[in-house]
Amino acid sequence: MAEQEGRQGRRGPLAVLRRHRYWPVWAAGLAAALVVAAAVIWLQAEDLAVGALPWVIPEVIGTDRVGPQIAFLAWPGFLWGAAAVGAAGWLAGHGHAWAVRLRAAVVAFLTSGALLFTYTRWLEQENPIQPWLVAKEAYRWGLMFIGPSTGLLTAAAVWAALGGGATLAGRAGPGGGEDRLPYRSRTALVAGAATGALFAAGIEVLRRAQPDHAPGQPYWIALTTGAPLVALLTGVLVHVTAARALRPVEAIRRELADITGQSLDRRVPVPPTGDVIARLAVTTNDTLDRLEQASSRQQQFVADAAHELRSPLAALRAQLETALRHPDSVTDWPEVVAEAAADVVRLQALADDLLLLASHRATAPAGEPVDLAALAEDLVREHQHLPDATGLLLACETPAPALVHGNATRLERLVRNLLANACRHAETTITVTVEADGTSVVLTVQDDGPGIAPADRSRVFDRFTRLDASRTRTSGGAGLGLPIARDIATHHGGTLTIEDSARGARLAARFPTVARPSG
Repeated sequence: MAEQEGRQGRRGPLAVLRRHRYWPVWAAGLAAALVVAAAVIWLQAEDLAVGALPWVIPEVIGTDRVGPQIAFLAWPGFLWGAAAVGAAGWLAGHGHAWAVRLRAAVVAFLTSGALLFTYTRWLEQENPIQPWLVAKEAYRWGLMFIGPSTGLLTAAAVWAALGGGATLAGRAGPGGGEDRLPYRSRTALVAGAATGALFAAGIEVLRRAQPDHAPGQPYWIALTTGAPLVALLTGVLVHVTAARALRPVEAIRRELADITGQSLDRRVPVPPTGDVIARLAVTTNDTLDRLEQASSRQQQFVADAAHELRSPLAALRAQLETALRHPDSVTDWPEVVAEAAADVVRLQALADDLLLLASHRATAPAGEPVDLAALAEDLVREHQHLPDATGLLLACETPAPALVHGNATRLERLVRNLLANACRHAETTITVTVEADGTSVVLTVQDDGPGIAPADRSRVFDRFTRLDASRTRTSGGAGLGLPIARDIATHHGGTLTIEDSARGARLAARFPTVARPSG
């Protein structure tokens, strides 16, 4: 490391400056200033080469001392100067992306060309008026103001054009793009150019409004130096203002970049401005709140699912291992196999419920008319012959067809879960009713069991929640039937609630109705 630092120190400041990613800015600005300096020094040298001014006034006025040189600078000299500045920007962009180098060269050429054209136009118009003095004035004014302002404005334009694209090749910036112009640079460039152009137009209007004999020197000074400096000042102010305005956005970006799946409790800072950026921060925090809640629910769901799967798997394993280790003590192998098969069926039902919970939120239910009354009649008729309904009387009351908009398979799962829950708790009778009142379709499943206490009516819809009376391997479910039924109802634009009943539990599912198709 020390040896490397020593080599860098021996390379000198110029090598360090070359490695700077904004080297095209300095090169273009310096080249533009040198072009102006070379032009005015050349004019002064040619003026001195002509000799001293004559003493006779008519001869002084009639002597065109540097007219050919000014004509050359007016055309095509300013183009040659602009080409030199553009070439300096291109060469200094070595190591940058091709698009960045081209953009730096084009902006340097156009900016310096426009400024050089204005300055040479000034000389071209002043020379016929004061041919004995224009070279000296160009020398003095060029070295004091025109050259520095040209270099400064050209460098500012190239800097704004480079922006984040000044990143060296192979070292992409935070945005990942090397040829993109940042928002602040674009804003500053447009604002500076527009202000400078308007100021120059105003100066030209004032010049044309003056009498012909009025001195034109102040106006040309304002045009050649004042307008560009006003443009530069405007661009700088706009850039600084935009940078300060976007500072909260950068703070939001940095905070979001650090947030991971393990740090969803973090929030972005909300600026006290009350503007669109503050609203963006508030919306971002609301989104993070929802993501954190969803992540917490998912983690809880995974933990509950693992717990529910562990118990039947452990019981099944213990039952089978005991039978295998002590086969002589087993007197009824068919009974052992039957109990194991029952546990496997319970595990399969639990896995099906888990898959349904994981998948049915990912896709929206298909939109088709479903006759909920006919669906309920078919399922009640089917449940009458299932082992869970042994000794129970199932009745279905559907006065008329009841159409709802949704997915027939999922609605069937909802009705099956409600019937299975009722069969698990009913004593003698289960009644299913489907009614349509014009705006909604109501499906109710009533049993004559012990019912659900008001304090437990919201808790039974939580996943893996089972009331104490049903926590047995023979009669208790996995605690997913009612949560799945409510999710299906919610995704169909409906609700599933527990209503008051004189005896037993009364579950009511409400759905928006659809018009019955004609014909």
